[in-house]
Amino acid sequence: MKQNRYIYLIALVAILTACSDLLDKEPLTQIDSKDFWKTEQDAQAALTASYSGYRTSIFGSVRGANGVAMDIEALSDNAIITSSFAGYQGIMQGGINPSTGGAINQFWSDCYNAIAKANYFLDNIDQVKGILSETNYNKYKGEALFNRCYFYNELVQLYGDVPLVLTLQQGIEGDYNQTPRTPKAQIVEQLLHDIDIAIAGLPNVAYTDGHAVRGSAIMLKVRILMNNQRFAEAADVAWSLIGDSQNPFRLHTSYSGIFFNEQKNNPEIMFSVMYTAPDDYHQLDQYVSSRMSVFPTPQLRDSYEINPDTGQKDPRLKMTIFQSGDPWINNTKTGTFSNDGRVSESAIPFTNMAFKKWIDPTIRTANSSNLSDQDIVKMRYADLLLLYAEAMFESGQVSDTRALDALNAVRTRTGVNMPPKTELTQENIRNERRVELAYEGLRFNDLLRWGIADEIIPTIQYHQNGSKRKFDGYLWPIPQSQMDIMQGVWQNNPPWQ
Repeated sequence: MKQNRYIYLIALVAILTACSDLLDKEPLTQIDSKDFWKTEQDAQAALTASYSGYRTSIFGSVRGANGVAMDIEALSDNAIITSSFAGYQGIMQGGINPSTGGAINQFWSDCYNAIAKANYFLDNIDQVKGILSETNYNKYKGEALFNRCYFYNELVQLYGDVPLVLTLQQGIEGDYNQTPRTPKAQIVEQLLHDIDIAIAGLPNVAYTDGHAVRGSAIMLKVRILMNNQRFAEAADVAWSLIGDSQNPFRLHTSYSGIFFNEQKNNPEIMFSVMYTAPDDYHQLDQYVSSRMSVFPTPQLRDSYEINPDTGQKDPRLKMTIFQSGDPWINNTKTGTFSNDGRVSESAIPFTNMAFKKWIDPTIRTANSSNLSDQDIVKMRYADLLLLYAEAMFESGQVSDTRALDALNAVRTRTGVNMPPKTELTQENIRNERRVELAYEGLRFNDLLRWGIADEIIPTIQYHQNGSKRKFDGYLWPIPQSQMDIMQGVWQNNPPWQ
C-alpha cells in the first residue's frame, strides 16, 4: 500500500512537471487514487512535491543544466552573461518580443507548474485533516500557501496581470478560452491574505530543513509589500520579526560561509533550495568559476566603498569577485587569477573579473563539474534588515533610529566591519543592497521596483566591442504560445499588443 502511494505521487509530480504549458487547451485527466491521501505521510510526501518547483534552473539549479537562479542578475547592472542558456543573453542585449522564448517562457511555465503542485496539495489536505494535529495541519497548509505566494509574486513582477488559479481543478480542466488575466492588484490582495494564513500557521523557529518557517513567510510578505510600494506596511511586518525577542534569525559571522561551506543550520538563511552530492547536485562551480559564463560588471566592482579607517576596499568585494592577482585554483602556473597558466574551461572575461561568491575555492572546477551542491539561498536575514531600512526611509520614518541601526548592522557585521553610516539616505540604502546582495538574483527586481531600470540598464556595456544594452520595458511580454491559445481574450503587455 505504501509503495503504491509513492508510485502514485511520483507519477503525479511527473505529470504536473511535464505540463510545461499550464494553460494549454488540452486538459489533463483529473488525477485520483483510492490509495492516496490516507495518512499523514501521504500529506508530507505531497507537500514535499510542492517544493520541487524551486528545483529548476530558473529558481535554483538542476543536474544537467548549466544555469543557476542568480543568472537573472545579468539583466541588471551587476553582471554580464555569455551563455545562451535560458535566453538571458538575448534578453540582456534587448529587443525581446513574445516569441523570444528562453527565460520569458520558462519563468511563466515554471511558476505555473509550481502553483499547480501547491494547488494539488491545498485541494486535498482536508482529506486527512481529521488525522492531523491542528499544529501540523496549519503548518502544512502554511507551507503550501507560502509556495504558491512565492511564485505568484514572481509572475506579477515580470508579467503584470496574469490568470489567478487557486485550484488544480481550475488549472487543468478550466475553460481558459473564457479566462481573462486577473488584475495585478487583485492578485496582490489574494497573496497578502494567503501569506497571513501562512505566517499564523508556520512555526517561529530557525530554518533548517528546506521547509518554510514563519520567518520565511514574513520575508515574503515584506517583498510583496515592497514590490507594491506599500512601505509603511512593509516596515511594520519586517519589524514584527526583527523586533521579536524570540526572533530565531541573526547575521552569520562569516559572509562567505553563507554561500559555501557553512550553510547547514546557518542562522542567517531564511529559505533556500537544498542539494546534497553525489546524488543531488548541480554544476555551479563549473559554470560560474571555470567556464565563467556569467561575470561581474565594472560598475558592480566600483560600487564597493573604501573603508577610510583602513584605506582598503570593502572586504565583501574580495568575497564576491575574483580580480587579477587573486589566488585561483584554476591556474596551475601562477596560482592566481590570470590567463597565463589557466586550466579553466574558458578564458577570463573581458572585464578581467569572475564571480567568487558561491564558489568552492579548493576544487579545480573543470574536473569536478558534477559535484556542486551549494544550497541556492533565496532569502536571508541581511536582506530583511535592508528592506526594513528602505521601507522606513520610503515611508518617511527617517528619524527612527531603528532603521539606521538595521542598515549599520549589515555594514558592521563580523568580517565586513565597514564604518557605520551616520544618516539614512536613499543612496546609502540602495548601494548597501547592491554590495551586500550582489549575485544573489535580486538586483534586477530592485531596479524594476525602484523605477530606475530604464535609466541604468542602457548605460551598461555587455560586449568587449562596446555594445550597450537596450531596456525593453518594466514588464515582459506574455509568451506567444499563451497568446495563441488566448486569442480574443487577452491583450499582450505594451508595446506588444
